[in-house]
Amino acid sequence: MRRDEYEIRRDRVKAGDRLVSWSAGAETTLSLQPMVHALVAAAVIGMPADSILLRVLTVNDFHGALEPRTYSWSQGRPVGGIAALKAWMDSLEADCRCETLRLDAGDQMQGTLGSNLVHGRSTVEALNLLGLDAAAIGNHDLDWGVDTLVTRLSEAGYQWLAANVIDSATGRRPGWAKPWAMVAAGPWRVAVIGYLTPQTKTIVMDRHVRGLHFRGGRAAFADALSEIAAAAPDLTMIVAHEGAYCDSSCRGEIVGLARELDSTEVDLIVAGHTHSRIATTVRGIPVISARENGNSVGIADLVVAADGSRRWRLGVANVYADVLRPDSAALALVARYRPRVDSLSRVVIAQIGDSLLTSGSEYPLGNLIADAQRRVTRADVALMNNGGIRRALLPGPATYGDLFELHPFGNNVVSLAVSGALLREVLEHTLSGGRPDAHISGATVRYDPRRPKGDRIRSIRLRDGRRVTPNGRYTLGISDFLAGGGGGYAMLRPVRQRPSNVVDLDATIAWLRRLPQPVRARAERRWIPVTTP
Repeated sequence: MRRDEYEIRRDRVKAGDRLVSWSAGAETTLSLQPMVHALVAAAVIGMPADSILLRVLTVNDFHGALEPRTYSWSQGRPVGGIAALKAWMDSLEADCRCETLRLDAGDQMQGTLGSNLVHGRSTVEALNLLGLDAAAIGNHDLDWGVDTLVTRLSEAGYQWLAANVIDSATGRRPGWAKPWAMVAAGPWRVAVIGYLTPQTKTIVMDRHVRGLHFRGGRAAFADALSEIAAAAPDLTMIVAHEGAYCDSSCRGEIVGLARELDSTEVDLIVAGHTHSRIATTVRGIPVISARENGNSVGIADLVVAADGSRRWRLGVANVYADVLRPDSAALALVARYRPRVDSLSRVVIAQIGDSLLTSGSEYPLGNLIADAQRRVTRADVALMNNGGIRRALLPGPATYGDLFELHPFGNNVVSLAVSGALLREVLEHTLSGGRPDAHISGATVRYDPRRPKGDRIRSIRLRDGRRVTPNGRYTLGISDFLAGGGGGYAMLRPVRQRPSNVVDLDATIAWLRRLPQPVRARAERRWIPVTTP
């Protein structure tokens, strides 16, 4: 592991008045004054010979997560919430004793009852308290339409940026899409460019992005780079609602974007969208992303070493809510909105017997949701896109608030009358990445992942064993988002929708209440990979 790509190995180890943390595999210690002991968490500590010139604290994909929650990886400990996130950022800034910036990579508002009931207003107030300097507009920030977004922009005390949005009628950026801004961190003048995934056109409800085009790559903001070069900032950064997945290496759209750039024009990329941990370097440009829901904070330190050279050092820390005293102003803000949601969010809908996680391409929770939508539409087949399954369900009571976070978008469930040929085309699109990107109910699909895109399906059989034939007529239960062409299902746009008058959340609630308690969703394969000659 390189010194400029380190990870926080431990969150907190106390020994008297000393706090121990690990970086780059070496143990270092920090003595704490009693006055700050209660406020300072395990933080990223610079190497002894280094001096931190600038610290950039990052968050992405906050999704209205105003309150802490537990995760399958947190061992029962609460993580995140705006009060904890602010306390962590404040302590990381105090520990640094250096100039700092706070940047966000988009998808701020959509996702929880406390945010959605007021169309994101509570989240913008919370991020104002957080002290953001600039943020990318994310695709889900458009989920309530441009008019609502513009209202939220007017309420924000920070810059929202989007350089790659074009009005199709004029060929220019719409007035609300500011491409870049100059922000200050002490004496540092930092140019920040906003970028959101070009997939926005297909992953946001069509009526909310109609007339907008989302360009991709460096060319989408080349003019902004030219303007920034003329303004001669000390540093240039991108807040990009676009991401990657990293294990032994990183792959994804943000990697491709970084490869179109170089470190002479961009100094740092703050990424998002994929809800993943990223701390890597591409063509000399550091790229950082702090997972999701404010459960982590990214730390990018510009340091000068003993030899006078400068470099970036990256880290991502889990924001455990039981480590620091939560920020009182943030607690008060959350408490002010809580009465609006408590009467709904605390209602227990079902008891969950097993961990219903969202890992892999096919999992019991996805099948359960697809079953719920097939039941409410009384369709032959139902399809639930994986991107619409927003959280796991853990053993214990599942409340309305939990299920709202599972289905925050309020998509209507509809049925479509389709031919077997069209159904096959829909399912081939689901397999376009080589493995299923949606869950199916009412059918079993055998496919060969090695065959060319568009020709992977070997057979489709309904639940009763009947084979789906090209000229047969079938009903498909699906969300109005997908039926309207979202997710790339453009082939469904011409088909007349038959409304069920039930939203996805209510369909899942009704199905969970119908199942034996505690709910133990069966693990079964409905997409079956096969090898054919």
